[in-house]
Amino acid sequence: MSVAWPRRFSCRIFLCATVILMGPGLVRGQTIEILAAASTTEAVTALSAALHEAQGLTLRPTFAASSALAKHIAAGAPAHLFLSADLAWLKYLAARNLITPDGRVDLLGNRLVLLRRDGDAGAMGLTKLTQLDSALGKERLIMGDPAHVPAGRYGRQALQHLGVWPAVEQRAVFGASVRNALALLARGQGRFAIAYATDIRVHNNLRLAAVFPGDSHGAIVYPLALIREQDNVLARKVFRYLQSRRAKTIFEQYGFTFLPNSR
Repeated sequence: MSVAWPRRFSCRIFLCATVILMGPGLVRGQTIEILAAASTTEAVTALSAALHEAQGLTLRPTFAASSALAKHIAAGAPAHLFLSADLAWLKYLAARNLITPDGRVDLLGNRLVLLRRDGDAGAMGLTKLTQLDSALGKERLIMGDPAHVPAGRYGRQALQHLGVWPAVEQRAVFGASVRNALALLARGQGRFAIAYATDIRVHNNLRLAAVFPGDSHGAIVYPLALIREQDNVLARKVFRYLQSRRAKTIFEQYGFTFLPNSR
């Protein structure tokens, strides 16, 4: 004997069956929120486009200083993933039990550099970093705030290691992020800015003045982590994608060192 199922119930069965057949995490049109360090803007934006084209998932990034992003997450801001420019701000969230225990990886590496404006004759006179004091003259050194911004923290470590921090500290101007510092230099403020090697291409009028020795500061590591409250199948799918061969190719195109083993 046949049973006449109600139309609404039949639709629900069809919808459930469709989701099961497609599998968890394979529904197109889903959005994953990633809070990412400002220095990753171009690379993560390119990865968001690649992910949407390949899998139909929308990776929606928010970029700012790692410190600001970590504090927003701690305050309850919605986020599935956090990509920090240093380990300290990930530890800040982990100490508050906000990171999935098995959901973190050291994803990227970078180099610390000193940038100048194109055509600044005074800046072009710098031949080694220990001459920074004299090369600055009465001009300013632009850098991220060492109290909050990873690039600023690395920069202060490097200048202390080189023995020039006491001489230049009073001429340092601190930006809210490394990109904020670069914008100030590009607009004509200061003589030099401390940034990452991946930031060189951001402004057309900025040039490389010097590269800080790797042993002059802590290792530059960008950890990627899943946020505990938003840990789900789709978030883990994106977490794995950001460690994939395709992600490696894009990150390296933008000058980052890719740390995980290729997959």
